[in-house]
Amino acid sequence: MLIACNLQYTSMDAKVFVEDQIQEFKRKASHNKNESLSLIIFSITCALAAPLFISLGEGKLLEKVIPSILSVLSAGCTSWLQLRKPQKLWSMYRNTQRLLENELIKYSFKMGDYHEHVNPESLLAERASNITFAVHEEWSRLVPNSDSIQSKAIS
Repeated sequence: MLIACNLQYTSMDAKVFVEDQIQEFKRKASHNKNESLSLIIFSITCALAAPLFISLGEGKLLEKVIPSILSVLSAGCTSWLQLRKPQKLWSMYRNTQRLLENELIKYSFKMGDYHEHVNPESLLAERASNITFAVHEEWSRLVPNSDSIQSKAIS
């Protein structure tokens, strides 16, 4: 997840580097938002439609097959949401975007440490790098490992 750093950046490009990071986190947040909302809506729709087919349908296809398929799809979407946690990623990426925007504003208006620092560009790059690395560490804790999956399956 760590955003690939273009090694061609120099201290004079710190602002461009941060702007690139902001756009990348914005893109990732939007992707996870769309994934989360789409799967939740689809899961709820399937769960609500299955009983309708059971009660209103006639014949084996409408009373058994279609509700079974809808139930499996709903359970699959719910499992995916619990495993991948796109809503958590959405929040994490949007928060990171805002933190980077805040640093860029402080840098642009020479606020706080940027006002007094000898090299504000390097300070901006350092803080942006620290923010993106912290997000990478948080993301790594969200990645399911085989132990956590097995312990949830047992309980």
